Amino acid sequence: MLFDPRPKTCREDLFDREEEIKELKEAVSKYPLTLLLGIRRIGKTSILRVALDELEVPYAYLDLRILEEEGFSRASLYRLLSEALTNTLSKWGKLVEYLKIIKGVEVRSLDIGFNVEFNWREKSLSITRILSELNRFAEKYSDKGFFVVALDEAQLLRYLSGGKGRIDFRTVLAYAYDNLPNLRLILTGSEAGLLLGMLKLDDSSSPIYGRFVKVIRLNRFDREKSLAFLRKGFEEAGVEVSEDALHRIYERVDGVVGWLTYFGALILESRSHSIDSEVVEEVAEKALKLVEKELSEVFKRSKHYMYVLKAISIGVNTWSGIKKAVEAWLGKSLENPAITRLLKNLVELDIVEKRNNHYVITDPLILEYCKRL
Repeated sequence: MLFDPRPKTCREDLFDREEEIKELKEAVSKYPLTLLLGIRRIGKTSILRVALDELEVPYAYLDLRILEEEGFSRASLYRLLSEALTNTLSKWGKLVEYLKIIKGVEVRSLDIGFNVEFNWREKSLSITRILSELNRFAEKYSDKGFFVVALDEAQLLRYLSGGKGRIDFRTVLAYAYDNLPNLRLILTGSEAGLLLGMLKLDDSSSPIYGRFVKVIRLNRFDREKSLAFLRKGFEEAGVEVSEDALHRIYERVDGVVGWLTYFGALILESRSHSIDSEVVEEVAEKALKLVEKELSEVFKRSKHYMYVLKAISIGVNTWSGIKKAVEAWLGKSLENPAITRLLKNLVELDIVEKRNNHYVITDPLILEYCKRL
């Protein structure tokens, strides 16, 4: 169903993303490294999962958000990778032969299939060693000749680099790009600036400098497509909704498909006899609570972010205007680099966008929340 809030895994549950799925599948078939970028709730994970399923090739899918809970350590990363490859073995059992030869890897046969475990303390065990065996396996057993490793929310990999025992994934990517022709890597990022900043594709000091990387950017739905999405979603549920209510939903969330889905799901859950403006506003307040929770993580870094976003939300959107507003609320002056750094970080988080030397908040619900600060 369109209003199922979980990431989609089959094309029938997606709405009008045929071109994006086609582009991603073609990119993976041609290029060693593909980036799938877009703001939060734009549908990156759903498009990725559907494309992986339709490619009919062996793949390992890692949702790196789990590392935020378990910690950004080698142990957590290897545990996540072991789960991904355990899932792969349910369909591609021959992979067992290749994993077993890696020192530090244990593959156990269970009643329901296989289970992969990594001894992350084993010094000779490395990500590149594992990827090399996936490459060898794909060469022999994948009809299309490649194995896909998909890293969802890959900007989080930056926390794995630096310090003893850490992993610089740029080096891993460069090695795979140059030496593993049967491997394809997909990195998604809802904080595109952070991901691109981590990779440093245009920086000669970066291990992956000079290599072609296919970049696919997902856009939000326009008004017509958003309204069509809402109509179809309510039609699937057998619920009649007025055009006025549909337009009200669109005005609150623009064409961010994740928010459109969220509104649809909560409205259906409310079981209201009539879907009117009051119901839409009740759902909007619930969505704003979710925004509040997400932004609280940003504000923990510095309350200055709150004042910057507040200024932009009320129309103070130039660098100089934002600086004056923040200083007025703080009751003290700030160095110019401090304001520049705050704005740069918000842009990298895909919360703010810079357009013709003016700053705008891209998500309408974030904009509304910031106006209330």
